[in-house]
Amino acid sequence: MKDSADFIRVIQEPDSGSTNYNLLEFYPDGSRKTLGTVSAFNPFLKYEGQRISFYKNGKKKSMELYERNERLGACHYYYEDGTHRKSVSYKLTEKKNAARAANAFPSLSGRLDSIVIYQADSLGHVMVEEGEGHVIESLPDYGGSVVEGDFKRGYKHGTWVLKSKSGEFSYREEFKDGVFISGESEKDGMKRTYTSIDTPPDFKGGSAAFYSYIMKNVTYARDAQQNNIQGKVFLSYVVDVDGTVTDIKVDRGLYPSLDEEAVRVLQYCPKWTPGMKHGFPVRVKYNIPVSFSLHRETPVLMRL
Repeated sequence: MKDSADFIRVIQEPDSGSTNYNLLEFYPDGSRKTLGTVSAFNPFLKYEGQRISFYKNGKKKSMELYERNERLGACHYYYEDGTHRKSVSYKLTEKKNAARAANAFPSLSGRLDSIVIYQADSLGHVMVEEGEGHVIESLPDYGGSVVEGDFKRGYKHGTWVLKSKSGEFSYREEFKDGVFISGESEKDGMKRTYTSIDTPPDFKGGSAAFYSYIMKNVTYARDAQQNNIQGKVFLSYVVDVDGTVTDIKVDRGLYPSLDEEAVRVLQYCPKWTPGMKHGFPVRVKYNIPVSFSLHRETPVLMRL
């Protein structure tokens, strides 16, 4: 069980004939928040099968299907009064499938292909039906922004524009059958052009160089060796807008001196090239387990 200021989480043993654990989350008042199944929960949830979430008023918020922690198939979303907001079909691209088959890292595993089947506004006016239509939608990001554009066969097509209510941020992007072509954005008077909407942070030399840095710089604390302590330290960290590694947290510790060492190595990590979204740098969070083994000369960074 996990308690927080926002919810209470309960993990139950798998049902007969199933290998997935039952997930139940409740709001502080006892009303249900999430129902679903997970293949793993420690230290992070990995969804498998159906996941249903609810608003605090008891109305259904979403119904999603997961496979290996990815949304796949038809997923449905609702407004707080229970009316149907959106239906999206998710499928794996060829690149994503190939990466999963090779057990690649999430950051290298391509993207999910999403097809918008239906979308309506909060008043029930249908904007997209059977994948065709024009959308004007308010978004919570960028200070209450409004995005507008066309869908064709379920994909973004033509010109899409976004403007924040504050006027601090805007963009204009071109799509063809769901494929992003180009974009131009403006934030606080600064303009950017870009050919990719989202670019993940990058460590100089790539993933292999990052793992090499960890292995070369982490040391096995003597007290942990003497006490025969082995295992994994699970960390989370953020690559900030300037490329620095910050907000390092131990999500699940192993042993005090080993926890401290794993954190120390990340604290002294060289700067990354920051992630970009709509032409501007953004903060990106990562999770990473660092493995300490007495049967190796140096600890090894393990893949999730």
